[in-house]
Amino acid sequence: MRVTDRPQWERPYPVRFLIVGESEDDDAIDVDLLLGRCAAAEGLFADPPPPPREVLVLRGCAPGLAAGRLGPAVLVGLSESGREYSWELLDAEVLVVGPHSADPTLVDVVVGAAVGEVDDFRLAQDPCERFELPVGRDEPPTTCTEVTGLPVAPAEPTRLPVRLIGCEPTEPLRAKLDGGYLGWPAYTQLWALDDTGRVMARLHTGLAVDRVRPSVLGGGLLDLLLSVPPGDLPGSAGREAWQRWQQGPPEEPGSWRGLSVAAKKEWQSLALYRRDPGPDRPGGEYHLAGAGVEDETGLHCALGEAVNGPGGYYGREWNGFKDCFGGGFGPVPPFTLVWHDFAATERELAARAGGKPGAGGAGQDGRSGYPEELARLMESRGIRVVRA
Repeated sequence: MRVTDRPQWERPYPVRFLIVGESEDDDAIDVDLLLGRCAAAEGLFADPPPPPREVLVLRGCAPGLAAGRLGPAVLVGLSESGREYSWELLDAEVLVVGPHSADPTLVDVVVGAAVGEVDDFRLAQDPCERFELPVGRDEPPTTCTEVTGLPVAPAEPTRLPVRLIGCEPTEPLRAKLDGGYLGWPAYTQLWALDDTGRVMARLHTGLAVDRVRPSVLGGGLLDLLLSVPPGDLPGSAGREAWQRWQQGPPEEPGSWRGLSVAAKKEWQSLALYRRDPGPDRPGGEYHLAGAGVEDETGLHCALGEAVNGPGGYYGREWNGFKDCFGGGFGPVPPFTLVWHDFAATERELAARAGGKPGAGGAGQDGRSGYPEELARLMESRGIRVVRA
């Protein structure tokens, strides 16, 4: 991959961001076109507003839910055809529990919640005949026969404003802007640079320009107001991770410790962008510091730096970890991983899970049994795991 059309930056402000798009030349293959250089960006760490709260009525439910805060939960609907639909309930609260009119052994439950992610579903053609809602960590879900008040389609995500400050457009972009065209026909990314001038992150912001103004920095520069989908931004959780990477890739192991789970996930995105693992290398012995991983995401941070050094990447979750075995990320099986303080890793994740036993799959940041699952996965792929 290469960037073309690099003018000299002659302004007294450091370059912090590059606007990069696809070349419009049909003969150009895998060529990124530099559209502009900017001194700053405002709004990258904004969070989208929460979805509106809804009042749901769960009818014909088995007893088990009591009035009070339920927290985050996933309501699952089961259709006659056997298909499952799901609604993510954010900060759910049980408001009222009362008798069900048709059966005194059942109850109706009124729940207030913001409804987040919604499956793409067609309830009119495939109605649900049963619903399940979790009650507690170690209890089976409550089942209900009907739910009213659910949204019938995913909400359109609110686009967030991002201001690019002190931008010097290259000729291709300036020509578009001068002609009144406030977009770019193909994908566009915003590349963030660290203090060394290397690319730290690549954000798929697009280039939907709502407004162009002379820059507050003067000097003939421009300020561009973009409209960006929130899922393409790091959000508030990513701010601290970016700050720790701003001077360059971390030099000390464990620099991710103390971050929130969401910030650690952004940390791993930065590690992925900056990874330089070199050629595939089978064999060798690597050492994982298993104490103080804090949670599952921290465990994957520790795995990445165990095999590729501080700030290294080797999968940010279960499926990504499996992908690394196939090459392109440094070590490939067979090799040896010495997992120091393996028992401490298990204790930490079990404590975060509240002692709940885990079972198979991608794992969440609070499920015990995950370290052993990862170890067995590695062993099944030809990696010798020494539980020290």
